[in-house]
Amino acid sequence: MDLQLILQILSCCAIITTIALFLCGIPICIEIMRRKGTTDISGVPFLMGVLGGSFWLRYGLLKMDSTMIIVNVVGVTLFSIYCLYYFAYTSSKWRFGVKLLLVASLIGTMIALVEWSPNMDYLGLVCMTFNILNFGAPLAGLGVVLRKRCCDTVPLPLCIANLLVSSQWFLYGNIVRDAYIMVPNGIGMALAVLQLSLFVIFPRRENGKSVVSRMARFFSSPVDVEKGEE
Repeated sequence: MDLQLILQILSCCAIITTIALFLCGIPICIEIMRRKGTTDISGVPFLMGVLGGSFWLRYGLLKMDSTMIIVNVVGVTLFSIYCLYYFAYTSSKWRFGVKLLLVASLIGTMIALVEWSPNMDYLGLVCMTFNILNFGAPLAGLGVVLRKRCCDTVPLPLCIANLLVSSQWFLYGNIVRDAYIMVPNGIGMALAVLQLSLFVIFPRRENGKSVVSRMARFFSSPVDVEKGEE
């Protein structure tokens, strides 16, 4: 198959799955509306979505990469809506407003610096750092899983989605020969696999049985039967 055709198919798939992942903010907004407040719900992921998306959008514009431009225009739009929604419901409007201004200032500074010196490598390095930090954020939940010895705090569908999206962008970066796309998504793939491995080692709910224990029981049961017959 022609490499250009593979790239086009991969681009379409990456756009669809990444935008679908961005839509994960909708259930959070519904939960905020149900609670009529933002207690115990952090707005930081929304802010990071706007910040990271804006940087990647500018990077895509420098590269004239239509796939990155489409994904990040949609991403920045959605996360901006989520931020405004969060701001409308939060009781700490001043605190969240300061964070919004900080994000806007960082984006404005980035745009000014790129206009002054359009260095793709510097911007790519910053974008890559943002991605790695975003992928590493769920690692904070690993301590909870290890302490409770169950995976009830880790959303399985989100882990699968992260693996799928990271894999597609890793392949995309490999085809277009862009290390700034490949490296963070390679790390994202590894972290997603690590999270999914927890569902094999630990049960999904407390007092449940893990996949490993079920397999061990399955393979050991014939031996127990043979011993009983002897």
